[in-house]
Amino acid sequence: MPADIAEWKIFAPTRDRLGESILWHPAEQALYWIDFYGPTVHRQRQGSGARDSWKMDFAETIGSLVLTEKGLLLAVDHGLHLLDTATGKTRVFANPKQGQMNLVYNDAKVDRAGRYWVGTYDVSEREPNALFYRMVPGTGWVVGDRGFVICNGPAFSPDNRKLYFSDTVGRRILSYNLGNDGSISGRRVFFTFANNDGMPDGLAVDSAGNVWCALYGGSKVVCIDPKGTLRRSLYLPATFVTSLCFAGPELKTLYVTTGWDGSTTEATKANDVGGAVFMRRVDIAGLPEPIMAL
Repeated sequence: MPADIAEWKIFAPTRDRLGESILWHPAEQALYWIDFYGPTVHRQRQGSGARDSWKMDFAETIGSLVLTEKGLLLAVDHGLHLLDTATGKTRVFANPKQGQMNLVYNDAKVDRAGRYWVGTYDVSEREPNALFYRMVPGTGWVVGDRGFVICNGPAFSPDNRKLYFSDTVGRRILSYNLGNDGSISGRRVFFTFANNDGMPDGLAVDSAGNVWCALYGGSKVVCIDPKGTLRRSLYLPATFVTSLCFAGPELKTLYVTTGWDGSTTEATKANDVGGAVFMRRVDIAGLPEPIMAL
């Protein structure tokens, strides 16, 4: 394992079964993330050990969160719900999958034009039934792409002209042309991972257009340049690396969520830091996270 693994520090010593969907809220100077199986939403301000948490008792899982002008938009297993963090109350927002019981909501992001994208996954984690949706304000939903087992990512280039998507079971990142109207086209393979790399999960794009990917089961995050060339691998002291974001005043601190294997023995768990949120400085700044207008 590389010597610079020691550069990672623990930001939040949580024991999330599956930490996910970490985002930086610049106005609050706080990080938000979820425990998929909690199902719980966490918030912790940078430089503070105090953490707020909201457990979603009405759901079995939370696939993701995004920032909106009216709180957080959560993709829970059966639908999309808005969480008012001031009151802790939730309300139903939408359900584009319309009761398809074989699909559960998963990763989501807001693109740089303020459009919301959310993926699903097949509950058996075997069949390529998952759909990737885009919300069309005022008119409803469209399917951006289909035919996956698990939809993950997504992330957007600095000019918002490319969409990157993690086809997790396919062990590849896809790239699409993103039109001004939100349509996507020209699907192509941006990067393919070997079996021993782990599976691509969360994505983030920095200010130079590099794509950063969390490798579930691979103990690392990688940085891939806009041409699809691997530039850097950063190993973590946890196996199940799930999502990442850039945060802080200069957006030069990388934060990463992790999880732990449900089959791990109690003896192994005692010496494992999986489920914590990690942080380290990087040389290239990230990009501000879009906040969705409602």
